[in-house]
Amino acid sequence: MNASPPSRKGYRRVPVTTLIIVLILAVAAPSLAFSGLLLLQSDNVTRATMQNRAEQGVDGISDTLDRELRGMSTNLALLASSGWVEEQDYRRLHVRATEALKGTDTFLIAVDAGNKQILNTRVPWGTPLGAPVDKESIDRAMATGQPALSNMFYGAVARTQVFNVVMPLISGKFRVKALILTRDTAKLPEIFKERLPPPGWTYAILDGSGQRVAGVEPVGAEAGFLDKLCTPGTESLQEIKVDEIRFSARAEKLEPWGWRACVWTSSDQIEASISQRWRSFTILTLVVVSVTILMGAALGRTLAAAIRRAAAVSRALDSGGEVKTIRSRVREVDDVLGNLTRAARRKQAHEEEQKILLKETAHRAKNQIAIASALARLSAKSAQTVDQLRDDIVARLSALGRSIDMMAATPSGAVSLQELAKAQLEPFAADHPGRLDISGGDVRVAPATAQSLGLVLHEMATNAAKYGSWSTPDGRVNLDWAETNEGVTVVWSERGGPQPSPSSQAGFGSSLIEMMIEKTLGGSVHRDYRDTGLVATFKLPARPVTV
Repeated sequence: MNASPPSRKGYRRVPVTTLIIVLILAVAAPSLAFSGLLLLQSDNVTRATMQNRAEQGVDGISDTLDRELRGMSTNLALLASSGWVEEQDYRRLHVRATEALKGTDTFLIAVDAGNKQILNTRVPWGTPLGAPVDKESIDRAMATGQPALSNMFYGAVARTQVFNVVMPLISGKFRVKALILTRDTAKLPEIFKERLPPPGWTYAILDGSGQRVAGVEPVGAEAGFLDKLCTPGTESLQEIKVDEIRFSARAEKLEPWGWRACVWTSSDQIEASISQRWRSFTILTLVVVSVTILMGAALGRTLAAAIRRAAAVSRALDSGGEVKTIRSRVREVDDVLGNLTRAARRKQAHEEEQKILLKETAHRAKNQIAIASALARLSAKSAQTVDQLRDDIVARLSALGRSIDMMAATPSGAVSLQELAKAQLEPFAADHPGRLDISGGDVRVAPATAQSLGLVLHEMATNAAKYGSWSTPDGRVNLDWAETNEGVTVVWSERGGPQPSPSSQAGFGSSLIEMMIEKTLGGSVHRDYRDTGLVATFKLPARPVTV
């Protein structure tokens, strides 16, 4: 039913050119709004970039320092297990450690239970040594039983700022209580040369007391500035102001060492970059929108005629009438006109196909209902109990369903005999490989033939499992077929089972097979009860198959 045309009362018609100009303005307005939104989001993008760079910088510094400290701890473990400590051969330990640590800027110290230095590879063997300056980290390592990292301190022997990694020796058998690797803090920045922060970013390493061990400190910063700036535990950048200059920083605590890694940059540079982008983007947006409006107005009249032609074709398509071939000078509109014309013709063809499909669906549904009803009646005649009736109907309807599934796999419903036979017979021989041999060629049958033949094959397999060759361990079944001008001949051959007799094969199965082959398909059934086993031949008349 076609809808009634709208009333013209109060309806004002507007030229296409005017609509195009209004449309372009409507498109330009969201573009301006979107441009403003992008500008507002640019700060977030910049912040996210800063955050990412800060994470990269602090991760690089942290990983490098952690790798260096763990390397020192590993060296201590190797020296502790070398045997020289157990043998108390400290002179040899001094010589070997000096050779092993050559070029690493680290030196070995051994401390006894009285907190006195036994050896220090900074000085020759035998040089008088006093108590170590860093007693706190030694006590912490002995208390936890784990390597400990000291804060930065002034070394009495090194005569410069140093830090220690302490390895406790828990066993009381040795004179040595702890082994220490000490290192000058002035040498520490060299390890960060390969993984410095991104350009524009500065880094610092703080020990557990907040002293700067490596890196730089902003010029003019007050005391404790880095300790405030490099506060770990936050996932976002921190900002702090020094002499009217803002800094953005990110810090991370190195576990289990207790030191901190920090990177920072000037926030004022970032703000200046954001302002410059705002001005540039605003100018660019205004230029683009202005040019778009001018070009839209110029093209309005050219498009008006083409759109009117497309409207004429669409009206013909909507009414279902004949659509004439109309061309346009505008390529895109001409493509639309061609698509509309083809769509109108496809619509008419589709409506015809739908009518045929509905008739075919109704026909198939009636056939399937008739077959299901016949299955129910025949099963009721042969069943001895309600459970048997239920199982028989379920099994046969399942076989019918498998045939229907295969019919639905192709537009025409035609089914391959090879696939149909496998679907119906392989479930019976799944647990006995080699007991089923399907040797037919590539033959396709019409939907009605596939539906009925599927039930026949299911009944033959059921009888073979109950009374025929599949009822014994050595029984086999061979299924073969051939196609001729008169139709298809299907041969079912059994061997290796008990000797068949007409009485053992009679019953519901025979009735169903004869009904499907002879009455439904108009074919013939011939059974040959040989000594080697049953041979059944089904001749099916030719039916047109369209694939």
